[in-house]
Amino acid sequence: MELFNSLLIGIPVFIVLLGPLMFVHELGHFLFAKRAGVRVEEFGMGFPPRALTLFRRGETIYTLNWLPIGAFVRMSGEEDPSDPRSLAAQPKRWRFLVLFAGPAFNFIFAVLVLLLAYLLFATEPSEARYRITGVLPGSPAETLGLMPGDEVLSVNGIDATEHLSPNQQQDTFTLKSQSQASIGKPIQIVVLRPGAGSDEAPVEVVINGTIPADANPNAPLGVSLGLNVIKTERVHYSAPEAFIAATNDLYVVTTNLIRAPVELITGRLAPEMARPVGVVGITSIGVSLLEQGAFPFIRFAGILSMLIGLTNLLPIPALDGGRIVFVLIEWIRGRRIDPQREQWVHSIGMIFLLALSAIIIFFDVINPVQLP
Repeated sequence: MELFNSLLIGIPVFIVLLGPLMFVHELGHFLFAKRAGVRVEEFGMGFPPRALTLFRRGETIYTLNWLPIGAFVRMSGEEDPSDPRSLAAQPKRWRFLVLFAGPAFNFIFAVLVLLLAYLLFATEPSEARYRITGVLPGSPAETLGLMPGDEVLSVNGIDATEHLSPNQQQDTFTLKSQSQASIGKPIQIVVLRPGAGSDEAPVEVVINGTIPADANPNAPLGVSLGLNVIKTERVHYSAPEAFIAATNDLYVVTTNLIRAPVELITGRLAPEMARPVGVVGITSIGVSLLEQGAFPFIRFAGILSMLIGLTNLLPIPALDGGRIVFVLIEWIRGRRIDPQREQWVHSIGMIFLLALSAIIIFFDVINPVQLP
């Protein structure tokens, strides 16, 4: 029953989240291929097998397919220049533009989605409680009986709900101040503890004990914390403010993505924080964010569109970026690489990508992505 409920929620989220982003990507390829004079044999909504042919316009058939995720464009001869109407037979500038158009449309769509999110749905946390995400071995928290997943309701009878402002979101005022004041003294912490099973309601637990006199005054309990937002408030952005916020989101994501390999090598970024995420992990994140409201979900969709565009530009065979590399090599050396060799390279690249995707999905299933 739990698996059925997960699929019942996850499949629609997967379709709504990834479907439009993949559709926009293929639409970019389609429009520029038409403009370049490439013969587009089929523009399909969803993935095969084909459900029905919607209509034919010129030489292109428009189809509806059974797997309702994104779209695809079937062009003549992507690596075969023998057909003058094929993609491979077009001038270098047009091949570059057709290949680049997919990621470019994802970039444009990312800005539009984020702009819409900030204009119509923007919220910010106004009230939150702190959830314990980790307990250090041998710490006062472990002695008291605090556990990961506990949500702090009150400390020494004082409500631990924090009323947030934009500059205050990471301060643990009540929890930290009361635990510091209780060093060497009794302390009472009331937490909301998750049920043992997924269907069991959380229970309120009262914890009484004493924090040792030699406890670290900067971290008396010895816990790591995450913020659990319980109330948000609508925030109104003007169009220029929304545009600045949207582009700032994309700038932060892009710079973090560029810095990640260096920070991973130098140890500033934990390996688990840099793990790639596949469709299962993306869907899981989407479900979690949708539970928090429309704004986090739509904002994630915009950022994801940007990431899809960037990923497709990686110089990996079979991806748009890998195909663009062959065009650039041809530009530099003045003649193209043998089309059969290029096709062979892209075929190997596709096998590699499919294998990598399977491995990522496997880890997404056995070790689900957890939002902080």
